[in-house]
Amino acid sequence: MNVNIKNIVLKTPDFEDEKTIRLFDELGHIKNQGYLTKEQLIKILRWKSARPLRHYETNTEDDVIEVTRLAFSTPNDKLKIHILTSLTGVNYPSASAILMFYDRTIYPVLDIRVWQQLYNGNLVENNARGQNFTLNQVENYLLLIRKLSIELNLSARQVEKRLFDFDRETRKEKLCPSVVTIDSL
Repeated sequence: MNVNIKNIVLKTPDFEDEKTIRLFDELGHIKNQGYLTKEQLIKILRWKSARPLRHYETNTEDDVIEVTRLAFSTPNDKLKIHILTSLTGVNYPSASAILMFYDRTIYPVLDIRVWQQLYNGNLVENNARGQNFTLNQVENYLLLIRKLSIELNLSARQVEKRLFDFDRETRKEKLCPSVVTIDSL
């Protein structure tokens, strides 16, 4: 495992904002509950990204309960992610956020910043920009973050969030370089 990534994780302090801490407290029972309500789902998805809110809201209460119950009940993580993306507006990163609130000890949030840190540390070999993930990339990300969490005796969320915070504090360029157009040349 890359020593530099381990050092980054070990030297970066834990930090969660108040909104996230409130959601952890409010949603701490969902693993025992075994499903999400529509209201709980929307709170998690708004936390990850409020932009697709109108899409999230088109999911019915019954669909949310049935889909999340099914996803939470399977032991197959790749299938969990795939099932969650059947909900309108839920992509791989938002599905990972749902799972992180379900169990942050083993589920990290899939994030461009973290992926790029792993790429720069030579722990992932493709998708340098950390965008438009494949399901296999998501699965590999989960396994890699979990491996780091076990080696460092941290939760998957701690590993992911520390890498996220390190990137946010040290990045000099824009997260997503702007597209160059003919007009801008």
